[in-house]
Amino acid sequence: MKAIVITTPGGPEVLKLQDVEDPELNADEVLVKIEATALNRADTLQRKGQHPPPKGTSPYLGLECSGTVEAVGKDVSRWKVGDQVCCLLSGGGYAEKVAVPAGQVLPLPPGVSLKDATAFPEVACTVWSTVFMTSRLTAGESLLVHGGSSGIGTFAIQIAKYIGARVFVTAGSEEKLAFCKNLGADVCINYKTEDFVSRVKEETGGKGVDVILDSIGASYFKKNLESLNYDGRLFIIGFMGGAVTELDLRALFPKRLTVQAAGLRTRTLENKAAIVSEVEKNVWPAIGAGKVKPVIYKSYPLSEAAEAHRLMESSDHIGKILLMFRASEIKSSMSPAQMTLLGSASCVMLSMHFTIQLLSQHLFYWKNPKEQKAIITIILMAPLYAVVSFVGLVDIQGSKAFFMFLESIKECYEALVIAKFMALMYSYLNISISNNIVPDEIKGREIHHSFPMTLFQPHTIRLNHKTLKQLKHWTWQFVVIRPVCSILMITFQLIGIYPSWLSWTFTIILNISVSLALYSLVVFYHVFAKELAPHKPLSKFMCIKGIVFFCFWQGLVLSGLVALGVIRSHHFWLDVEHIEEAIQNVLVCLEMVVFSVVQQYAYHVYPYSGDVEAKMKLSKKNE
Repeated sequence: MKAIVITTPGGPEVLKLQDVEDPELNADEVLVKIEATALNRADTLQRKGQHPPPKGTSPYLGLECSGTVEAVGKDVSRWKVGDQVCCLLSGGGYAEKVAVPAGQVLPLPPGVSLKDATAFPEVACTVWSTVFMTSRLTAGESLLVHGGSSGIGTFAIQIAKYIGARVFVTAGSEEKLAFCKNLGADVCINYKTEDFVSRVKEETGGKGVDVILDSIGASYFKKNLESLNYDGRLFIIGFMGGAVTELDLRALFPKRLTVQAAGLRTRTLENKAAIVSEVEKNVWPAIGAGKVKPVIYKSYPLSEAAEAHRLMESSDHIGKILLMFRASEIKSSMSPAQMTLLGSASCVMLSMHFTIQLLSQHLFYWKNPKEQKAIITIILMAPLYAVVSFVGLVDIQGSKAFFMFLESIKECYEALVIAKFMALMYSYLNISISNNIVPDEIKGREIHHSFPMTLFQPHTIRLNHKTLKQLKHWTWQFVVIRPVCSILMITFQLIGIYPSWLSWTFTIILNISVSLALYSLVVFYHVFAKELAPHKPLSKFMCIKGIVFFCFWQGLVLSGLVALGVIRSHHFWLDVEHIEEAIQNVLVCLEMVVFSVVQQYAYHVYPYSGDVEAKMKLSKKNE
């Protein structure tokens, strides 16, 4: 197999990809074909010769991995060949295969991909074994995490918030602090510009925090003790700021402080198995509920391990750095998000292609400007919906006001299309309201209203210029009301005054308005179904309502799936509402391709081309 080998202690350049022997499988072990591994600070120390692996373990780097079970020892019962797992390791993660004690193997967290799962074992086991199993952090207490933007820090923030603790973090840049805040940290302290002791005391009314998770060591030791509350616990897991310091034991007595320290790599197999079991029992449900998400900064192919180490040592990253074992996927393939964007962009282009094709045909056979202007307005609905949905997909983290604005564009155009469709039907029948032209053969026909319109109109009325004008006004009122409501809704959203009762008020107004517009179209169709039949009004109308129908009802279905927990967020930077919005936008992009194709039939240019006109005349002559 291939593995990253430390050719000699030193800098990142000493890491080389070489052929090595496959690991031997013991009776109580599982052989895993590795998909991905994650970097840890201990890897850089081992590379320098400062952190040798425990005796009897793999000499290669890598303290966690994810992959597929390739073989199991004779004493292993839980795991079988083909299982996808993630593992806590004592070493060996920077290789194509690794033999793992069965007690250190975990199933993939619910809803997490095989690649992303590799970001969890080391941080989850470290934080849970220290902060919770040893320091006993509980709901209502406070936790200070140094290095809040690290892999350990980003996980600690999320799991501590999940159990109900108040979280303080330190980090060295405003960008990192903002990231921690977004993850849920309550108090974010820039250690370069602020004294964290003073800030902690200020935020806690002079008391201090209950637990501190510290990877700095000596340089923070005294400050950490000053930052603790009564019965406070300091847990040290690293020595980035030095390993030697002085302690005045009297500092521990007044507040009954406890100083704890432990590593994870050197623990016994039994102890590691116990930690892994607790992590699966307590942490995996939080991940499954979407409360704890993988924070992955960047992925490298295994062959670029040296570059990954340089990034780790620069401390410019936030969260975890991964090494992938399919280098071709890293270099040539796109992430699922990029593939989704590319696919959606392709759908937008196809929708525009079919629409422009149809539009150009109408412009070429420009014989009835009144009708064809209405048709062009209608057929542009599909690409408009596609483009607007794609914009929402590109800016997936947009605000509620932003998405409301995008929805308003679609719905305002929908209102215009409904009015233009009515105008097209009037044109087919040679009706002109503005010029007071109503053919004699259609005057006097009966219009039968149904409930609830009978509350405001007689059940039966006679068709005349006045009633036709009324039907037109019923469609055009939506063209006015829709944009007015949109402007008001966006304004209220931006100024932060948008209570639920106001939202419902707008919803009721708009539903009444669109229902009245659609009702007028239905009434008109029933009265003139025979005359309109040659123009295929039903297929034309279904193109319009089909677009609206799919957008509306699939939106309701997606909302239901979110409410039922079927759609969940597994990304720290994206909540479930934005995921719902993204799925809706992707579906709309796909559907608009279908509708732009259907429009080729429903709004075909044949009625305006000379050949068709000639055939129609010939057909009438033969009759």
